[in-house]
Amino acid sequence: MATGIAGFVILGLAQAIFGPVLPVYARIFGLEISAVGWVLSVFWAGSLTAVGAVYAAPTVIGPKTGLLSAAAGTALLALMSNWAMVLAGACVFGFGYGVIAAVWNPRVLAAFGARGPAMMSLMNALFTLGAIAAPQVFLGLGQDPAAVFWVFTIFAGLVAVATLAMGDTRAAPARAGGDGRIDWSILGFAFLGIGLESSLVGLGPTGLAQAGETPEAAARLLSLFFISYLVARLSLVVIAHRIAPFAIYAATLALLAVLTFAAIAGDAGFWFPFMGFACGYIFHGEYLTGLRRMGATTRVSALLLAAGMLGAIVQPVLITQALSGLGPKGFFQIILGVALGLSVLAGLNLRRLTRA
Repeated sequence: MATGIAGFVILGLAQAIFGPVLPVYARIFGLEISAVGWVLSVFWAGSLTAVGAVYAAPTVIGPKTGLLSAAAGTALLALMSNWAMVLAGACVFGFGYGVIAAVWNPRVLAAFGARGPAMMSLMNALFTLGAIAAPQVFLGLGQDPAAVFWVFTIFAGLVAVATLAMGDTRAAPARAGGDGRIDWSILGFAFLGIGLESSLVGLGPTGLAQAGETPEAAARLLSLFFISYLVARLSLVVIAHRIAPFAIYAATLALLAVLTFAAIAGDAGFWFPFMGFACGYIFHGEYLTGLRRMGATTRVSALLLAAGMLGAIVQPVLITQALSGLGPKGFFQIILGVALGLSVLAGLNLRRLTRA
């Protein structure tokens, strides 16, 4: 269990660190934001490859593979001798992220039975501790990406060594459920929802900088974003077994749209942290709905994660390409459009998917 908790912390570190690092990469390598944004897409491409591997061989690939890959990827990112090495490191780190996520989430659900959704929410709240810490580590180490990723390498390496000392840790089959048929609509909601969340996390500091915040202030606001994200995740421990997950998904997208509108109309720096509260419910809503409809197995978990990761690859790239033609709050205008459209689609499917 201790290594599982550490694994979730690594997931949080991974998801939160690239937002503050991207502007620094742009300065170090002399690249435009549209170019450094590829780091996010390469990271999620590695994650997508990982969940595909878990889907193909659910009893072969386990936590050891994920942790060793995370350690190797962060080491490459720490070396950062050229841009190609940074991209390679992001891909390998992403592979480790994908394995850890695909293996541990269904294990928690299977181990705790009826309390599985609440316990999964608690474990994912621990993920948020890493996400809160990442920007602060970045600031504390003088905004030096190499130093930050060496720290991550040491942490992932120590957890990997601890896991290697254990017995067979490969993925155990999760409990069954659902009707076994692929529900393309919920895969679509995973694609769009996680893509939206990833864009806010990965590009939020860049959007804040364009809106007038300093890079240091943007990094601190990202930590506040994840603190409110943590509050949302912790609240799921109480409400997860009382409210249908897709009802939570639909409501949180509507809330995100309202908060984004407030950020456009007012002070983006003030409203951005509150947007983390809305994002904290997205994964729970789509993931639990998908498992209930298609079956709580490691393969279904991998399929849902793959849909989300594909969204996390595509949406940031599209957003960074569109930003150059928009004003200082163009990032938030794009987020508002996606959140509004997705909340309407969720509302239209609410009755059907809450019967899952």
